[in-house]
Amino acid sequence: MSFDLYQIGDILWGFVASGLIIYSLLCSLIYVQTKQKTFLYYGLYNILLFMFIFKNSPLLPQDQVNEYLNSRFIPINWFIQIVYNSLLFFFYIEFLEFKTFFPRYTSFLVKFLRILMVFSFGLFVFSIVLSMPDLFSHFFNFGFIPLITIFVFSALYLTLRIPNRLKYFIFSGVIVYQVFAYISLIKTYNSTEGDYPIFYFYIGIIIESTIFMLGLGYKVKLLYLEKINAQNKIIEEQLANQTLRESYQKKLEIQLEEKVAELKIALQKNEVERLNSLTLSFENEISLLKLDALRNQMNPHFIFNALNSIKAYLIDNNKEKATYYLNKFAKLIRKILESSRTDSVSLQEELETIELYMNIENIRFNESINFKTICPGTLNTSSTKLPGLILQPFIENALWHGLMQKDGEKNILLEVSQVENSLCLSITDNGIGREKAREKSEKKSFKKESLGIQFAQERLNYFNRKHSTNYSFSILDLQNENNEACGTKVIFNFAIS
Repeated sequence: MSFDLYQIGDILWGFVASGLIIYSLLCSLIYVQTKQKTFLYYGLYNILLFMFIFKNSPLLPQDQVNEYLNSRFIPINWFIQIVYNSLLFFFYIEFLEFKTFFPRYTSFLVKFLRILMVFSFGLFVFSIVLSMPDLFSHFFNFGFIPLITIFVFSALYLTLRIPNRLKYFIFSGVIVYQVFAYISLIKTYNSTEGDYPIFYFYIGIIIESTIFMLGLGYKVKLLYLEKINAQNKIIEEQLANQTLRESYQKKLEIQLEEKVAELKIALQKNEVERLNSLTLSFENEISLLKLDALRNQMNPHFIFNALNSIKAYLIDNNKEKATYYLNKFAKLIRKILESSRTDSVSLQEELETIELYMNIENIRFNESINFKTICPGTLNTSSTKLPGLILQPFIENALWHGLMQKDGEKNILLEVSQVENSLCLSITDNGIGREKAREKSEKKSFKKESLGIQFAQERLNYFNRKHSTNYSFSILDLQNENNEACGTKVIFNFAIS
């Protein structure tokens, strides 16, 4: 009977060792492809578990094994167990996403495991150098095993509270593994002739590995389904945006054609040779202007009104100003088109675009808007990326809802400053304030819903998710010493998360 048990044990060793090597290679390949730490920790766990059972290989001479077991290097055997058990806990944490459900417990457990491994390594080296293997043996039996047992049961208790099916793989695998591991440990210290304690450990490894690999397969399936769902949502959003763009594009093209025709008639009356060249260039840029270039940020009425304003200079035979603003307008359209081809522009480019936008808008206010930009030259605005034309809706609101309905001096201040490692940008106007603007809007018979701010928030949210940033903005209502509204301030925080 003793011979049969040892013979079966040798067969089991080969089966377990082969499985551990295969599992570790498989997990390594999956980790390289997915970068999921779950597979990294489980792969390392299998490698160390193989190293632990290697001394039981039937291919090794028994006298060499006995010599190792009685040598000063026997603490290697216990140290490996500490490391692979710790890696197994890291595997549990990643597999079940423990940090999502129990952040404080996870943080404490991770710190404990790291300290435990560092302390164990120091004690391991100390016991080998001083030839004191019993020192590490006592630590393993009376320190590590009780502590790890406490954490096993506490983690299992919390595992049952996790609301997904992955917990059943961990719970059943841990229970089976721990039962057989403790049976093997007890029989090791109370073994009699003919016993083969490691036999039970092999059985536990086989059952546990089978359960965990099934669990990993199930987790891969969940990750795949999650990826498919995310892709489907993106496709749906793209189709909806495409439909919206096509609808607005048709309206914009018709209106642009009418305005361009009017502009051509006006330009033919003044300096044909000089203005014809500029008109051809301008027409070429207008023909390329699509809703996709505007990104739902630039109100088409702005373009038409700007062209009307420029046309007025031509009618008044003020060719110098008409040419000046026509060049400004063409440059603004070019910048809008360029920004539409990428998902981000630099803060420096955005400030230049807003400066051009204000130059054009100020025509309609008879140059009555005092627009000022404060940006210290020491700030590196070229390295900060943000969505193109993200500031335009706020400038437009300040003009048409705050300053247009105000008498007297009209000011807009755009200021850029540095706050720690991020940039802060503020837009301040001295208009009538949001409350009065809202009251005036309610009294109008025709009410137009403004979606500029909402679109800006949605674009910032998408930009944050895609580029791992933490951009945000807030709007403050300014009041004077008499608690009367005296303007509005928008504050952008361009911080990296």
